[in-house]
Amino acid sequence: MPVIQFLFTAHEPAHIVLAATICMISSYACIGLLRHARRAHGRMRSVWTAVAALAVGFGIWATHFVAVLAFRPGFTLGYDLWLTALSLLIAIVLCGVGIALAIRATSALDRFLGGAVVGVAISTMHYAGIAALVMGGSLGWNPGLVATSILSGMAFAGLAFTIGMDGSTRRLLSAALLLTLAICAMHFTAMAAADFSLCFPLSADGGLDGFWLSVALAFISMLLLALALGSTVLDEADRRRTERENERQLRDAARISEVTGKLELAMTHMAQGLGLYDAEGRLQLYNQRFPSLLGIDPAMNLAGISFRRTCHLSVLGSEHPPEDLEARIDQVMASHAPLIAGGGEIVHSFAEDRVLQVSHSPIGDGSWVTTIDDITERHRSQRAIAHLARHDGLTGLPNRARFRESFDWALARAEEAGDKIAIIAIDLDHFKEINDSHGHAAGDMVLKTLSGCFNSLLGEGEVIARLGGDEFAAIKIFTTMDGLREFLQRLEAALTQRIETEALKVTPGGSIGVAVWPDDGRDLSKLMSNADLAMYRAKIEFDRRICYYEHDMDEQARQRRDMVRDLWTALEQNGFYLAYQVQKSVATGDITGYEVLLRWNRPGHGEVPPSEFIPVAEECGAINAIGIWVLKMACLEAASWPEPYKIAVNVSGIQLSQVELVETVRNVLFMSGLAPARLELEVTETSIIGDKQRALHILRQIKAMGVSIAIDDFCTGYSSLDTLRSFPFDKIKLDRSFMSEVESNEQSKAIVRAILALGRSLSVPVLAEGVETREQLDVLRKEGCTEAQGFLLGRPGSIDWADRLEPGLRA
Repeated sequence: MPVIQFLFTAHEPAHIVLAATICMISSYACIGLLRHARRAHGRMRSVWTAVAALAVGFGIWATHFVAVLAFRPGFTLGYDLWLTALSLLIAIVLCGVGIALAIRATSALDRFLGGAVVGVAISTMHYAGIAALVMGGSLGWNPGLVATSILSGMAFAGLAFTIGMDGSTRRLLSAALLLTLAICAMHFTAMAAADFSLCFPLSADGGLDGFWLSVALAFISMLLLALALGSTVLDEADRRRTERENERQLRDAARISEVTGKLELAMTHMAQGLGLYDAEGRLQLYNQRFPSLLGIDPAMNLAGISFRRTCHLSVLGSEHPPEDLEARIDQVMASHAPLIAGGGEIVHSFAEDRVLQVSHSPIGDGSWVTTIDDITERHRSQRAIAHLARHDGLTGLPNRARFRESFDWALARAEEAGDKIAIIAIDLDHFKEINDSHGHAAGDMVLKTLSGCFNSLLGEGEVIARLGGDEFAAIKIFTTMDGLREFLQRLEAALTQRIETEALKVTPGGSIGVAVWPDDGRDLSKLMSNADLAMYRAKIEFDRRICYYEHDMDEQARQRRDMVRDLWTALEQNGFYLAYQVQKSVATGDITGYEVLLRWNRPGHGEVPPSEFIPVAEECGAINAIGIWVLKMACLEAASWPEPYKIAVNVSGIQLSQVELVETVRNVLFMSGLAPARLELEVTETSIIGDKQRALHILRQIKAMGVSIAIDDFCTGYSSLDTLRSFPFDKIKLDRSFMSEVESNEQSKAIVRAILALGRSLSVPVLAEGVETREQLDVLRKEGCTEAQGFLLGRPGSIDWADRLEPGLRA
């Protein structure tokens, strides 16, 4: 930005345009002459190298001094004649060295180095030209911009020479633009690096006057560059004429070669075997692949043998020639005779590892051409594709298409025998955690191991397929429920089998849902849907791994789908609103902040408790959008409050598992203008334990912004003390379940006392939730609790309503 600002504020536009024009023309001429010199040989290469060096050297020099004339330092600049001439000589000589290196380059790196030398020439000429300025005072420099100017000139010039040596006109123009960029970037960055504020004008006796220097530069530059461009145009015309002549000669040679070598090329390089038979059925011409594919010794001379003899040798060359050889040859001749007469193809399988396709094409005079293709790999691929079309690529189990075929087979058998069919949906538990914690390779290994177990337990009338991901489905034909239960027990045993490797020890587990034909549905789609409903019930009910379909599941699923639809509608139409529950100091009764609570007035249903719609939002994926909305609205409202109270916002476990949460918090704080110290995020222990390392990494990034982190529902999770040890939480929220009997139950009081003591020892404040009676508040005050919230101190409501609550008891 300083360089760009310097360009537009400290230069005269007309001179800048002139300098850029000279620079572009000289760059184009340089690349064109560079190409011509590369194609030249001997002495002419040196001549063209010198011409290219003169063109680009003078172009660099002219660009520099025209741009210097455009520069307005606040006083008139003079120019030392000899130093000015020396800078021109430096530009021409160093550019000649760089061009010579690039012309003789054998690799892209050598070309780049040649261009980099030209970049050095640009820099050297520039700073020599600056030394030629006649002025008094001290010229200051910015070392960073000086280094940048030199490196930019070398880099862009190197790239220009790398892409411009050969290729199309587009590459020529691109190289010219890059070389122009190298000259301009170097010059203006270097000029921006110079500080002329301590300089003053001096009389330049014997020097050059700026106006006449500008006129001379423009005239001589345009004249010289016009001559260089003219030579480039002539060179281009000569090159094109030479190319056209070469192309014509190549086309003639190719045509001759094609006419004279067509038969040889066809016979030698064909992947197929080729044989030409005359009207009498004698082999006249063949290639090397012909006997090789037929299993005949390639050293044998087959010229003149009959087609029958060819078949005889081919059958004899097989690993196990038949005993009835002549009868077999008669069958082969009978199958080929109509194809020889009318054309066609036939496939022969000589063994499992050799499948040939033989084609006959009659010519018209009784002769014909026989071609032989080895289609062994194609045959194997077709069989493999047919297998993959009906089986899972990872586990080898039947896929969804094969599963449907198996159901049709089972249905026909059950209808004939009067049996029943169980459709069983299987979903692995916590499979995503295996992938996230150990990688997808470990997840694939678990799937393959389970599939092997499933295959080993299958009996008559039993099928297991993988439908995708960690979803499996099974079919069981049964007569009695005991038979079905025994199959389900085998499935459950396979699911709970421990899988151990050097890197992984896991017991997958799974949930199983069962639907029975014809009781629970008569088509596969309905049965699978009902089995899925039963499987989801098994996931919800932790004490059951196997669940049978019940008719009321349809109604529950419909209600759940309706709630999902209404949740998304509420998001689109701002159907949610926020309530705030006050948090107060136990010691003083002063307001310390508010907890933000999400509320939903569902159309047609009224107020829906968060405990009902939040789990549904987590399942359908709406929880992320809802969480972002809550955070954004809460921060916007809190930023408008007259008092700088802190707000506490809950974060779900799904949100906490996503790295995007960090950017979401940062963007919301920036958009709302809320101070990070006024925001507190509440997370539960269970949400952290799911992927502890990831969750704590995300929380550390958020805490680094200045946002407070509180652990919610403390002591209701699995590893409370370990969680506290792993992360420096800013607050502990004591779950409301411990407050219900704290004033009357000594055991509850002892637990509360222990948690408060733990908070004091860690220097972490403790907030008690669910304070509903004055006696509970007295116990908390006596035990030294820091903060409290509950109906006694204020019910959830709008912030205006909450501000009018009774301030509470003060110590």
